[in-house]
Order: sequence, then C-alpha cells, then structure tokens
Amino acid sequence: MAIETAQFTVDRPGRFMGVGIEVADDASVSVTQPVGPHLFDHRGQTTLASVGVFTDFAAGAPAGLARFAETGDRPQTVLSHLTATLAHPFPTSGTLVGHGSSLFFDESTAVSGTDVRNEQGALVAHLVGRSIVVGRTPMEVGAETSEAVPERDEPEPWSDAAILAELPGLDIVTGISTGTLPRGPLAGLLGLEVTAAERGVVQARLSPREWMANVIGSVQGGVLVSMAEVVTGLAAQTLTGIDQDYRVLEIGLDYLRSPAVPGPVIELRSEAVRAGRRLASFETTLCAADGTVYVRAHANVQLLSRA
Repeated sequence: MAIETAQFTVDRPGRFMGVGIEVADDASVSVTQPVGPHLFDHRGQTTLASVGVFTDFAAGAPAGLARFAETGDRPQTVLSHLTATLAHPFPTSGTLVGHGSSLFFDESTAVSGTDVRNEQGALVAHLVGRSIVVGRTPMEVGAETSEAVPERDEPEPWSDAAILAELPGLDIVTGISTGTLPRGPLAGLLGLEVTAAERGVVQARLSPREWMANVIGSVQGGVLVSMAEVVTGLAAQTLTGIDQDYRVLEIGLDYLRSPAVPGPVIELRSEAVRAGRRLASFETTLCAADGTVYVRAHANVQLLSRA
C-alpha cells in the first residue's frame, strides 16, 4: 500500500524546534532541523540535546510508516528505547538531515535506523529506535494541526570558551548552579536548574513546559533525550580539569513512563559509574519526586584537551 502524502504530522515540540519530515518511500523518511545559537549548551556548542526532538521523529517514524504501507494498520506507537552513537561534531549552524529506514516490525514492536548528517554530508550521529504499539487509535498521516506553538524567549547567554578553559569543570558547574556562570540557551529553554554538583555527580530539576507536550499530553520522547543529555554533559563537565573538555560519544535511553504536561517537577540525576583518563561512563535518571522513574539512560563520554 503506497503512502500517497509527502507529509507527516509534526507535533508541538517538532514545530517549536522547526522539525520538518517527508516520506521518502514506503519504509523511509527524511527529517530536518535547523540548528544555531538558540540551541547551544553552556559552552556555546551544539550537542545531541540540541536536536533531541528531532530524534523522536527520525528514530520512530520509519517503522510505523512501513507497517502502514504493508498492512494498512496505523496504531499509536511510542519509542521504548533509543540509542545514539555520535560521529563528527554537530555543526553550530545550518540544517541537519536524518535519513531513517524501517529495519523490522511486527504486531507489537518495531525497529528503525537513521543516519544524521550535516549539510556537507558528514555523519554526525547514527540512531536506532525501538518502538512499541500502545493503542489502536489511527495516527493521522499527513494531517495538519492549527494548535498554537508558544514563541521562544530571547536565548540565554553561554560562556566564552576562553573563560571556561581557565576553570576546573566542577567550578564551571558550580557556577551554573549559583548563577555566576550562564547555563546556556538550551538549558534555559528547558528551564533546567542545577541543584547540586560534586565531582562526577550532578542533580537538577525542571518543570514541564507547554511547548514540550506531544499529541497525548505527555512530554515528547525527544524532549526527554534533551533533558538526559544536558544533565549527563554537566556531570561529565565536573570531571574535566583546566583546559579540558568533554564529548558524549553514545547514549542509550529506556523510556519507562511519560511525564504529563502540565505536570510535577522532574528530578534529574547523572552520576559517573566509571571515570578514566580519557573515557567516563554515566548513569542518568529522570524521576518524579516520589521516585517514579521516567527515563533511565547510560552514556559514554570522552574527556579531551580543548582544541
């Protein structure tokens, strides 16, 4: 069964981030998102967190479309797991393009794979997403929505690289927690507040915002990617010395529950479970105040000298 439309529904977080998606064929999609200073981290860099919303479409849509093309069935699905392996650095400007394909699907689960490239065609990330069927309500392929998208506030500042190069990483994160150093545009967009920091451990919190809601009133899975990667990066920053930097190499997330929008405060914690000279591993959780776990993530991070 051919998919006649060249468009796919983009939810509120996707439209807020400028995500575009087109059906390439019966089992693959092309997803785009512009990047720029409004999505920088505290270092003035683009990271996976900058395009978290993008990953939800790129890793989840292809297998669902393949199921529809073959069977005509359009059940409601959500990502249950995402793995992102990073390659070339993310660009600071321009548009990222993800080409995603269906790898497998059956009646209850599906797997998609996506290569994400910059405008020069260099690979910046490879995504693998597993989705599960959660309902039989048809998804609207090609439907448009008139739901208003909140306007972005003026981006918050980030720190000059020369300033950060002279500080131990723990001092940087402590400065962010006290407000003496800026948290960066993306953390500002998320409303993330660092509440505690020590070597190898960072705790933070945020309240779900209106723009984060998907069509069923929960925080979109890609927004959860952004939350997890931001706090993991800050925990990695605490391990760096003067004139050192860090880079997330891969991260895997298990989506366990969906926070509501509006909803209670989300507590974030990232802790190093192994820290060597060049590589560190982190366990990161997103929880409710009562201990309910929304997301559990594992990441490997490279520790390196500043360029």
